[in-house]
Amino acid sequence: MSPAARQPSAAAPTDWWTRTQQIVNTVAALGTLVVIVFTWQSIQQVNSEHALTREGQVAERYGAAVEDISDESLERRLNGIYALQRVMEESPRDQPSIINVLSAYIRNHAKKPKAGTYDFDAPSDIQAALTALGYRNPNYDSSAVIDLHGAYLSGVYLPSGDLHGANLRDTDLSVAFLNRVNLRDANLAGAKLGGALLFRADLRGASLYFADLSPADLRGANLARANLSLADLSSADLVDATVTAADLRGADLRGTKLDRADLRGTTLTGAKLAGANLDDAQR
Repeated sequence: MSPAARQPSAAAPTDWWTRTQQIVNTVAALGTLVVIVFTWQSIQQVNSEHALTREGQVAERYGAAVEDISDESLERRLNGIYALQRVMEESPRDQPSIINVLSAYIRNHAKKPKAGTYDFDAPSDIQAALTALGYRNPNYDSSAVIDLHGAYLSGVYLPSGDLHGANLRDTDLSVAFLNRVNLRDANLAGAKLGGALLFRADLRGASLYFADLSPADLRGANLARANLSLADLSSADLVDATVTAADLRGADLRGTKLDRADLRGTTLTGAKLAGANLDDAQR
């Protein structure tokens, strides 16, 4: 038999060995894949269990905090407010609910003191609740609105806080420290802001209809498109303020400082301007 005729017989063992190695490699790869899938499923299960445990812990902390803020003890109420603030920071999805809870707490507890008693500083629990609301992350508000209408918040301290879109109708914010606060599109109709510090505050689009701002510090504030009709701004300081396209119909501006204020497009029909300082104001 010629060498050529014997060639296939010599190659056969080599082909069989190659196929065997391929099968072994395939089985090994499948085994590795099975291990990877099993490990991934185990990790997912552990993560799910941890998430459920965490949710349960958050729910327990939330419930305990709500119970604390209903207590007669100021110390326990403060503890509950701080606990709700921590829950809000750690569990963004609970933020809308906590906004509603803290807003209701302030409305129910921030009452005007009895005649003859006055404190320049807000009560500690009211200040703590307002601080939690004012320095939250607004990206997680969803449809929740800070509603503090009618509350007595005289003397509160919230510089650079965020109360945009808040309902502050008929709220007493006299002598409050609100420098650079965000009150954009807020409802401040009928609010009392006499003596309040609103230096460079953002009040764009805010409703200040019939509000009392005499005498408030509004230097450099942005009041563009704000509704200030029938508002009392007598003796207020609006130096360098932006009041473009605002509604000041019937507003009391007697003795108001409007030096270098931007009043372009502002409606002043029926406004009281006796003694108002309009030096270098843009109109």
